[in-house]
Amino acid sequence: MNTIPAAEEMLTEQALEVGAATVDNGIILPGWGITIKATAAELFKRIRPTEKMFIRGGAVVSIAQTAERLELEVISPAAARSRFESYARFLTYRVGGNGQLMLKPAIIPQEMATALLESEEARMELPEITGLINCSVMVSTEDGVDIIGRGFHPGTGVFITGGGMPPHIELPTAIALLQELVSEFDFQSPGDRSRALASFITPALKLGGHLHGNVAADVAEADKSQSGKTYRQDVVAAVYNERPSLVTQRTGGVGSVDEILDHQLIAGRFFIQLDNFRGRFDSPHIEALLTAERSFPARVPHCRGVIIDPSRFIVMLTSNGVETTRDFANRSSIVRIRKREGHAFRQYPEGDLLKHVRACQPQYLGAVFAIAREWIRLGRQRTQETRHDFRDWCQTLDWIIQNVLGEVPLMDGHEAAQERVSNPALTFLRKL
Repeated sequence: MNTIPAAEEMLTEQALEVGAATVDNGIILPGWGITIKATAAELFKRIRPTEKMFIRGGAVVSIAQTAERLELEVISPAAARSRFESYARFLTYRVGGNGQLMLKPAIIPQEMATALLESEEARMELPEITGLINCSVMVSTEDGVDIIGRGFHPGTGVFITGGGMPPHIELPTAIALLQELVSEFDFQSPGDRSRALASFITPALKLGGHLHGNVAADVAEADKSQSGKTYRQDVVAAVYNERPSLVTQRTGGVGSVDEILDHQLIAGRFFIQLDNFRGRFDSPHIEALLTAERSFPARVPHCRGVIIDPSRFIVMLTSNGVETTRDFANRSSIVRIRKREGHAFRQYPEGDLLKHVRACQPQYLGAVFAIAREWIRLGRQRTQETRHDFRDWCQTLDWIIQNVLGEVPLMDGHEAAQERVSNPALTFLRKL
């Protein structure tokens, strides 16, 4: 009757002496002197070098292949049971027939998987990831700038999932390439054209950490459908070898706009597009996302909530006459487009402009990097523009638009656009 307590005392002393929950390359599950901390430390030390699991906002996540692309997903305790077995064989102490403790193969109980996922060792050992992007990123270094390619980059927390290295593009060629992207859109004013050009440069500066403040939502507004408002935003994403993650306005079924948005935030892709919204648009959740500094809570049903970094997303919205709140208008960069009746857009060997950009993506990304590199070379200058709440973004892009691209000031005509989308009387008049 005293065999088990004696064995437990002996095993406790041995575990404290060895200081690890491992034997013969197996990991011992907690119990009989082995702590959860010891098991978790050994497990996540083995997982860390594989770059298959990460920590994001306090939750353990992995990169999952969906039908269309790679996304981040929160690992549930049920899924973790089998995933952990890919990195180690698990053992546990059992009492044998002779009353002695023996190591036996074991399967992780779901309750234990939960404890391991929630452990401090998971947060300490696993690398922290902030998001996914499918193209190279230009980051600052002590010597200037560097272009980083595929793989996980601990310094930024970004996992680059694909895309070729962009070629070096001379500045005059880069400017011409960027202006070509907007040449066939009928903008309501030169200021709208400037903001459209800025929408191609902003993601590169934000991804590389060159902008530290909040970035305005890219709002594409048009007088009629089929004017190219969504198309322009798709071209912006294509420069970065991406397709926007869609958030649609539903009138029935399961899932609110905020819930779909949270799902896309947790998935971690850089561009989020609220497509073809109509009527009154009032989402304090989205407005809070645009102003949050370093942390924003996102949650989907049946999964643990995740604290995401809102600076790792570009939010887009398209509309043929949406009415927004004043707060959302103040957080937006509104680009107004008129439909060109009967106009035949230029064709390329690959097809239309969007197909052409996707086929030549590294070249267009290289053009954006050339323009950003020129701004960095000239000392990262800013204007004194005060007509937008997000000063860091506004003043930086305003300087680039005027001094590198030679366009009109970024905010020209923008206050009138903000008033038109946020004033109910003007919204009614526009519909009439």
